Amino acid sequence: MIRRHGISALPIFFLVTFAFFCAVVPRFATAGNLEALMAGYAFIAIVAMGESFAILLRGVDLSVGAVMALAGMVAFDASLILHLPGYLSVALALVVATFAGVLNGLLIVFLRLQPFIATLATLAAYRGIVFAISGRQLVPGLSTTALDDPWIIGLETYFDVGATLGVESIAVPAIPLSFLLMIVLLVLFEVLLRSTRFGRDFYATGGNPEAARLAGIDLRRTVLIGYALSGFCAGVAALLLVARLTTSTEALGNGMELTAIAAAVIGGVRLNGGMGSMWGPVVGTFLLGVVLMGLTLFGISQFVQQILTGAVLLAAIAHSRWLQSRRLLPSAPEGS
Repeated sequence: MIRRHGISALPIFFLVTFAFFCAVVPRFATAGNLEALMAGYAFIAIVAMGESFAILLRGVDLSVGAVMALAGMVAFDASLILHLPGYLSVALALVVATFAGVLNGLLIVFLRLQPFIATLATLAAYRGIVFAISGRQLVPGLSTTALDDPWIIGLETYFDVGATLGVESIAVPAIPLSFLLMIVLLVLFEVLLRSTRFGRDFYATGGNPEAARLAGIDLRRTVLIGYALSGFCAGVAALLLVARLTTSTEALGNGMELTAIAAAVIGGVRLNGGMGSMWGPVVGTFLLGVVLMGLTLFGISQFVQQILTGAVLLAAIAHSRWLQSRRLLPSAPEGS
């Protein structure tokens, strides 16, 4: 019988870690800090969910950070240079990001490139395009101009739960729109993977591509959709971050691919593909957020935080390997 301790271990570990910092760091469990945690890591969780689609297919998407920069700059240019309405700027940024993901899939499917090589190449290409279309470079005066379109900056909205419930006297954290959007995407992606034929085909493709092909599953379509969803998630995250910053820079999303991969692996998405969920990377992201914010409030230097983050990632990979080895062990006979 397959044991599933790993499924419940992550949320339990998250709650224990959260409780530890609440007890040790007095300023940790404040409404302002919880708001910062939700707003600061919701967009990372969205990128991690997109990255998980690639990993579930035995691949990886190293271009998500560059796609974020590309989508952010498209929204910036469309709003401040082309003066498009905000809803068109948002839609255009999402279309460009999704198409960038599709292009990754096309390179993998039709040119038969390894996902690592294909997305490493597009990472460089997309970064180059960002600099080529940078409104901050083309129109230097825009480097100090903030975005003010309500369709874009409106994404940085907070809902005052305390006022809604009539408990203003209690410090209740406001809920960022970005966090609610992350929850909506999480539910949609979980339903897509768990309750549809595409989800079953997706896991089958990641688990055993040859068996999936023999079963009549269109592997090319599955891979293209997977990488398209990765690009789409990067585009959504870019818009949330641009709304928070009220601008977009050429360095937007730098290093985001490594954080997203770490969150996905910590969340139980198997690097060999075919096993994992969408909620795991979300919990993994906020686990990283709790650790990093807790260490910052505790006065731990950033260099030590990076070391501890690497240690957490190594521990997650080791745990995943251990669970995989347990699954490969034969079940004990009844009555033994």
